[in-house]
Amino acid sequence: MRILELPAGATPRAWGRLHGETFRTEITALSAIRTYLCTRLGAFPDRGAVLAAAHAHLPVLERYDHGLFEELLGIAEGAGLTPAEIVVTNHYTDLRDLAPDPSRWRAAPSGGHPVGPSTGGGRGPGPVADDGCSVVWAETPTGRILAQTWDMHATAIPYVMMLHVPASEAGPAAWFLTLTGCLGLAGMSEARVAITINNLSSRDATVGAVWPAVVRRALHARTAAAARDEILTSPIGSGHHYLVADRDDAFAIETSGVLRKTMFVSQATAGERRPSYCHTNHCLDPEVAAVSTIAPTSTTRERLAWLEASLATTAVRDLDDVWTRLGSTEGWPKSVCTNMATPENPHGTATCGAIAMNLDTGDVWAQSGFVNHVRPVELTL
Repeated sequence: MRILELPAGATPRAWGRLHGETFRTEITALSAIRTYLCTRLGAFPDRGAVLAAAHAHLPVLERYDHGLFEELLGIAEGAGLTPAEIVVTNHYTDLRDLAPDPSRWRAAPSGGHPVGPSTGGGRGPGPVADDGCSVVWAETPTGRILAQTWDMHATAIPYVMMLHVPASEAGPAAWFLTLTGCLGLAGMSEARVAITINNLSSRDATVGAVWPAVVRRALHARTAAAARDEILTSPIGSGHHYLVADRDDAFAIETSGVLRKTMFVSQATAGERRPSYCHTNHCLDPEVAAVSTIAPTSTTRERLAWLEASLATTAVRDLDDVWTRLGSTEGWPKSVCTNMATPENPHGTATCGAIAMNLDTGDVWAQSGFVNHVRPVELTL
């Protein structure tokens, strides 16, 4: 698995250029794949329409976080691509949910409140993708653990990487599971704040900040509560489930294009072990579910049922234990670790990687591709 450590003291623009130059070929290929998939799984008629929608997101990112905007521009410069092509690489799942007609676009709200009745600003008639990720949070004898599989189109596997962002004025140093050209998908900071995600498909998608920037900005915070507040007030474009945790607290949030709902709160209680929590790719909040869609081929309910039964039967012991569960193929192919790709459909959903983090010890385990019986790369903060 590729690993990139950004240099301390450099500007965000320089970080981006280094990222783009290092993985220029990979970023170009991934951007092309994801632009194509926006026309196949989204409702966009052609590449030009995808890039026009991507370009509309750049001013939102600039207002939201200028440093991350500069880093994205640097990635584009280093890779020899346009900023819009890098937006597609980062924001693919949210772009896919957006209607192709600009007259139907709405700006994402900040603050987590609906902006009024839906005006049809969400996805068009394209098929619903069946991407999947499985998230687990648990208190264990070895520390508090947050972990997830990252399931996406199988053609993303060659581009999975780990990114180390050094401490800066923006926030503490952090490790991120990500893709070449992307700001960050999940990770943990030196402040021992961690974040994981699940994709949710929304019918009320808006033009918002590219979602990997929301992940990065959340880990600028030094507590889980502050990271939660960042997410609740961010201009999120479409559906995600975010779980943020530190050594005391954990919070889970489901979002759509306009809704933000806190689903789970676990705060430290002296002498008591708190219940574990897991989430996959369907909404548990009825209001968010009402504006969301699940693909007929999705395995989200089977994965959630397996994880809930697994956690109820045996508490998580340590990173090795949770890593084994992330790699489970029980119930294949509707399993936590899976591969739905075929020669006829190379872009089918597959486990493209995983990350497991111990918030007490600072250990970060990660790997690309299928993680069944595969040892992780072991990093630390």
